[in-house]
Amino acid sequence: MNPESFRKRFAEIPSEMERIVAEGEIPGISCGARFGDIVETASFGVTNINHPLKVNDETFFQIGSITKTFVALAVMRLVDAGRIDLERPIKELIEDFALSDKGAEEKITMKHLLTHTSGMKGDYFKDFGYGKDALEKMVKSMSAIPQINPPGKILSYCNSGFYVAGRAIEVFTGKPFEEAINEMVSKPLELDKIRFFPEEIITERFAVGHQIEKEHISIARPWHIGRAMHPAGGIITNVKDLLKYSAFYFAESAPRRSGIISEDSFEALTTGKIDASPASKVALGWFVEEIEGVKVLQHGGGTNGQISLLIIVPDLNFSAAILTNSSEGSKATSIFTRIVIESILGLSPTTLTPANDALERAEKILGMYIGEMSDLDIFKKDGKLFIREIPRGGFPEEDSEPAPPSLPQEVSISEEGLLINHSEPYLSNAGEFMPDPSSEVAELRIGLRIYKRSLSNEIL
Repeated sequence: MNPESFRKRFAEIPSEMERIVAEGEIPGISCGARFGDIVETASFGVTNINHPLKVNDETFFQIGSITKTFVALAVMRLVDAGRIDLERPIKELIEDFALSDKGAEEKITMKHLLTHTSGMKGDYFKDFGYGKDALEKMVKSMSAIPQINPPGKILSYCNSGFYVAGRAIEVFTGKPFEEAINEMVSKPLELDKIRFFPEEIITERFAVGHQIEKEHISIARPWHIGRAMHPAGGIITNVKDLLKYSAFYFAESAPRRSGIISEDSFEALTTGKIDASPASKVALGWFVEEIEGVKVLQHGGGTNGQISLLIIVPDLNFSAAILTNSSEGSKATSIFTRIVIESILGLSPTTLTPANDALERAEKILGMYIGEMSDLDIFKKDGKLFIREIPRGGFPEEDSEPAPPSLPQEVSISEEGLLINHSEPYLSNAGEFMPDPSSEVAELRIGLRIYKRSLSNEIL
């Protein structure tokens, strides 16, 4: 790829994003790509259906869990400084760290936190106000949360682990989390549009989240996620600064990285070693996929009515990002990803195909699977296999009511025994069935989360 071909290929994106916005479920999109020092952006729609401003490439969006990559970078800088040991139990780093499972409390390390393998209840959301002690209070409150799996057993997406990692950053820097991230990441990477608080955004052009309920679009409230949850997903920025951040990971940026992070720490940060899905592994904060031998770093983000995605291909000095202001934003991010990977980069991801005996195989996996924030029902109807999600509530606030169940989506079983979804935006979201010692299906991991199979047909 050269600059001319990069610009030409990026030109495929606007028409698709315009079409998606015109459908009415996603009011606004801001996206872009970077190739070396060349940046292309495109923005569509409005920031807020009630008080609309045109979205542009300086519009602030919540980037949600992409924040976790900033946390991981800050932690690795503390590792380089000799302040944190990834293998040392967190209990030795944060004296008042406590869990209901005392065995897990003694074993969980920083590496477990950054790789989503701590086994703690991951989807735990609670607001402790705007004080500088909000994160400290959050971590102390975690003494009551359940332990889902033993530390290190299996990856299951864990927001709560990043609260603890963020608190460790506070302890070792002696500064509030937000200030520490700005000093350890934003400032050295020359990012000047990284924000955390509503008062920093209120005078700027910013996106408001939207939700779809009963085919009606409305403003998603509350807007802010709460200070205690900042390490898991609190950054607010625009597509230009996010692409500037991405360039730090380019191969050509190695010389300027040398004064910020060691080569060993950078390698650990970006090398996937633990299975996260059939196609990806987790590094430290990042999810890593090899497509035709090319390493691709990815992280998505989701807050209340805002969905985002960042893709980085270090060896090609390339990145792409998309920010949306709707709970249906995944419909845009999935199409954007396909254009980026297949059309711009010319790569062909592995495609799973249904097994000839998929329906016969399905008999062994039918039933209810119980998750933290939602349950999954896998069932047969009219000679086809379907899955539907039944939300439990608890997001964006601990006492939030559950959303209505999703419409059933057609799925099948691949030759490899994986669950394949045939519906947008989940075409590449394969599920893995985990057997128990007797080889019976006990768990399903899909969307990076673990769902335990229920022994009854009732929703627990």
